[in-house]
Amino acid sequence: IVLFSLRVKFLTISGALATFILAVLIFGLGGWTWAIPVLVFFFLSSFLSKAGKDRKEQFKDTFEKTGERDYLQVMANGGIGGILIIAYFYYPIIQIYYLYVLSLASAAADTWATEIGILLGRNTVKITTFKPVAPGISGGVSPQGTLAALFGSFIVSVSGWIMIPANLSKLNILAFLTFCGFLASVIDSFLGSLIQGQYQCRVCKKYTEKRVHCGQGTLLISGIKIVNNDFVNITSSLAALALFILLL
Repeated sequence: IVLFSLRVKFLTISGALATFILAVLIFGLGGWTWAIPVLVFFFLSSFLSKAGKDRKEQFKDTFEKTGERDYLQVMANGGIGGILIIAYFYYPIIQIYYLYVLSLASAAADTWATEIGILLGRNTVKITTFKPVAPGISGGVSPQGTLAALFGSFIVSVSGWIMIPANLSKLNILAFLTFCGFLASVIDSFLGSLIQGQYQCRVCKKYTEKRVHCGQGTLLISGIKIVNNDFVNITSSLAALALFILLL
């Protein structure tokens, strides 16, 4: 899978190494029950990131990173899952598996919201002010991206849900996983709008997440300099896990 992902440019070299280590850990300790949700997330999200290449080319200067995931992006999306599989190995309780699936559902919701929002999003507004913004701006939301976030969370939640032993509360678990995964993308948008570092190029005046643009350092116009998209992703996923624990 890693070799295929390198060939089709889903991953950078560092991302491939991180993915290999994470995959060996998850499959080695958890088998297919734990591997299926992460595979569903990885492949569907990676194919989405490659869809609409011509349109997304317009946004290459906006995002800090490209569609090829590096090791930081891999750990931001799957690192929590790696920690949870280790915890489950020593304390095999089903609630840890729920949290694992939720961490991936949260990552899927955020990824799908971004990718579909860029491709199909209309009437994009900033979540904190409801003022119109260009697609791809951190904190921007659209009806299409919001629905994509809900669907992405649902798909990954189902992929883990089908591995859970049947019981009377199984549908409730699926609903909680889907809702909390979706809510993670909402939290992600709020954090992206409020604290993620956002910059403006000193040369071309474009808004960007990059600290260097057109060969020069960019100007911080909002947020905190040390807070990037990877930090926001991890924080929103942890918030969703905390909410799930409270609901459960």
